[in-house]
Amino acid sequence: MYDVNYLSTYPFFEKQLETFGGVALHDALTGVIARPFMLDFVRSLIDEGTPFTLAMLDLDNFKDINDNYGHKAGDGVLSYLGEKMRAFFGTDGIVGRFGGDEFLAVYLKSNAYDDIHDLFDRLYSSANGALRKDVTVNDVTVFVTATVGSASFPENARDYDTLFSLIDKALYRGKSKGRNCYIIYVESKHAHLEIPKMSKRSLYDTFLQLSAAFDEEGTVHEKMSWAFLAIQENLRMHRLLWIDGNSVMTDAQTGKTLGTYPEVADMVRNGVYAATNFSDMYNYSHDLGDALKRLGMESALIMQVDRHRPELGYVVVCPEVHTMHLWQDEEIAAIYVMCRMLAGELVKEGIGIRE
Repeated sequence: MYDVNYLSTYPFFEKQLETFGGVALHDALTGVIARPFMLDFVRSLIDEGTPFTLAMLDLDNFKDINDNYGHKAGDGVLSYLGEKMRAFFGTDGIVGRFGGDEFLAVYLKSNAYDDIHDLFDRLYSSANGALRKDVTVNDVTVFVTATVGSASFPENARDYDTLFSLIDKALYRGKSKGRNCYIIYVESKHAHLEIPKMSKRSLYDTFLQLSAAFDEEGTVHEKMSWAFLAIQENLRMHRLLWIDGNSVMTDAQTGKTLGTYPEVADMVRNGVYAATNFSDMYNYSHDLGDALKRLGMESALIMQVDRHRPELGYVVVCPEVHTMHLWQDEEIAAIYVMCRMLAGELVKEGIGIRE
């Protein structure tokens, strides 16, 4: 929780403390300022004409954390993030909870673009930053990232509603770029952005294109190459690889052989292995981790083509170069559908089938 003496340095919070006391101002789970007081604080700064930068932080794939590890783990991640964000901004601002897995941060030290850029760089990359960190909660370790959108008063907006609309644009722009990034609103870049235009194509379109790729006449490798074009365009993926029943890895687009990696069978024990970074992968195979790194990758999804036919091998999907990635449900679903189609082709062609 925030120190009462620190909050009292702000006229708005000094009045709230007199009326409600310190506990009421805080969100019970995260220890940062509760939503209604945080929003009123933003309004008070605008009314006073105090310059500030407002940032909204949205945890990436928080639902996935809850679904895979339970709500206690999710609550633990939120509690961790609240504590780390409060410590990171220190006396340069105030952090509050907006709702669910979203946080607001008011930064009062500077509105200069270079200063805000440096602030977010440190938030994501420095030792005392809050993001791109492995967090252990209840004996479960998750890699925590978020997408951040920010805008400044009065440089970008002179009223409350406009300021939040610009933050929404910046946040959705960050999500459209693959998440795990920050966007600082710049009028020349972002003024004409429309949020609906940045939404991903539907799963239906992705499945339709995958189906069309496998319906074409051609070899299995040709069909995989066409399927790659669908996931590259719709899911922003950069590489599609196939590890066959003999553990030989091939680039689905070029057909180039990239080495032999038998350890993949130990790695993918439940049909799918999602790596947000390669530190865990190295526990199974330094060779495979190094091979993917040489290709410029920092994360990967590995899925068994057919759990009932291990001899059909595995597909390896990598997102855009030099990005870490928390895998989303719709992405995993699309890769699963692709694997099912690939399995049918492999069986039909007798590829990978052991006598």
